[in-house]
Amino acid sequence: MTRLPAAIAMLLLMSHPGLVQAQEPPELVTDRPDFTESSEVVERGAVQIETGFTLESNRSQDEELRGITVPAVLARIGLVHRVELRFGGDGYLRAWTTGPSSSSVSGYSDVEVGAKVKLWDGAAFDIAAIPILSIPTNDEDYSSGTYDAAVKLTWAADLPRSVGLSGNVNVARRGVESDRFSQGAVSVSLGHPLGGAWGAYWEGYAFTPTPYEPDAAWTVNGGATRALGPNMQFDVEVGRGVTRAAVDWFVGVGFVVRRNPSSPRAGGILRPD
Repeated sequence: MTRLPAAIAMLLLMSHPGLVQAQEPPELVTDRPDFTESSEVVERGAVQIETGFTLESNRSQDEELRGITVPAVLARIGLVHRVELRFGGDGYLRAWTTGPSSSSVSGYSDVEVGAKVKLWDGAAFDIAAIPILSIPTNDEDYSSGTYDAAVKLTWAADLPRSVGLSGNVNVARRGVESDRFSQGAVSVSLGHPLGGAWGAYWEGYAFTPTPYEPDAAWTVNGGATRALGPNMQFDVEVGRGVTRAAVDWFVGVGFVVRRNPSSPRAGGILRPD
């Protein structure tokens, strides 16, 4: 008779594998380091933090303008199935010139609040939309001083040999004080594995002209990612401007960490993986 409760308990454990073995977390898909946003949404209850540092340079005649962005941060929170909340910004920025005359400015970027909504989740093709509202910090040098709205339409397709092709079509309504204007952007990115936990991507993107910059800004860039377990990633990137309106060159490094609701639990509290 004493063996009956043990046998019942064993049957219950076998009928619920999650009680014996931790559920495998979904693949870690990030929106960095490339310009192109992914079409994937973090699962409900997950919190994913993506952050990085960027150094860029522009040369004009006998002067060079350099800038740093640190830390650019994007927080992604799984709200419900196919919907995530997003909070982000470029953080602290500093720019300085070197040459016959030198100067520098520093400050903080505007803050963005948005969401990502999966519109189509096919076997080999996905579409998502990202509405964004930029909230001004009123920083003297780096804030637009206005509330700006944007929408990004993202798409992704799975190709043979684990190659992924993705892209964005973006439309934004921006302002500089009381002056309002529209700007668009498009991108295409090709990602592929390098072996082991390494991956790589190659990308091109462009911004349309504005009243303040009459030329389109075209840029090409590439980078590599390194998975550090199921819930962390390290990345590097380098890019080069193709047209005069684009940044001459930039380099960056970044890190992503995720707290996943499907990770092992202890007493109802998520343990780090």
